[in-house]
Amino acid sequence: MIEHDTPDPSRLRFIAMDMDGTILDDGYQLSAHVAQTLRALQNKGKKLIIATGRIYASAHEFLQGAFEPDGFVCTNGADIYGPNGVRIASHHIPAEAMPALIDASRRHSALVCCYIGDNWIYERYSDMVAFYEQRSGMKGIQRSFDSLSGEDILKFLAIGPHEELLAIREKIAQKASRLLETVFSHSTMLEIMAGGVSKRRGLEECLEYFGGTMEETIAFGDAENDLEMLKAVGVGVAMGNAHASIQAEVPHVTESVDEDGVARFLERLFGI
Repeated sequence: MIEHDTPDPSRLRFIAMDMDGTILDDGYQLSAHVAQTLRALQNKGKKLIIATGRIYASAHEFLQGAFEPDGFVCTNGADIYGPNGVRIASHHIPAEAMPALIDASRRHSALVCCYIGDNWIYERYSDMVAFYEQRSGMKGIQRSFDSLSGEDILKFLAIGPHEELLAIREKIAQKASRLLETVFSHSTMLEIMAGGVSKRRGLEECLEYFGGTMEETIAFGDAENDLEMLKAVGVGVAMGNAHASIQAEVPHVTESVDEDGVARFLERLFGI
């Protein structure tokens, strides 16, 4: 655990958090300790915001029975929701970027899938399909990417060896850098969204809905796709299981997800 200047808890109205590797462990489980701490702070008036690469249906499903977030920044900021699943904003992959995405997906063996509404779609079957079905909690649909013309696609996701994903990222940068954002949510997962989409921007949109600001927010995360958000909020906290390069850029580091790092930091900060 690393902490620099002690934050002022009285100015923090919002608690934003990633899911996988932050409040969900490697088995996609949320500890009772973390859930209890978050509910206690919510009862004291703090608003809880999930900021995840997952779509809303998947995020909500994994948290049912534990706590009910006030807002969701889903799909890395492409889809934002307020209370009771009210959609605040949505940002789709531009149609003109599709040729570059389809070409990149077909040149590599990584599993490439995309999200349309509550469904995730893959073109070419691989052993990773079963893994991602377990991770997402949703069955995938096999369908040609050529048939997706005119669909509102929230994001593409490539799953495979890191070096192969770097090659896909480079290919996209060469052909569609102006149209797309790419970021790693894990060394084996490359997230691809519309240009300008990020967890930071999604959180800003969610906070605007609640009449809040980034300065009034504490945020937790563990991966590259969290970093911009962690550096922009009033109090950014990296998980103990985050890569050293992430921890080095964030003012605070808490215990790992397996040690209930989110709960432990919040309990110290708010004295509960």
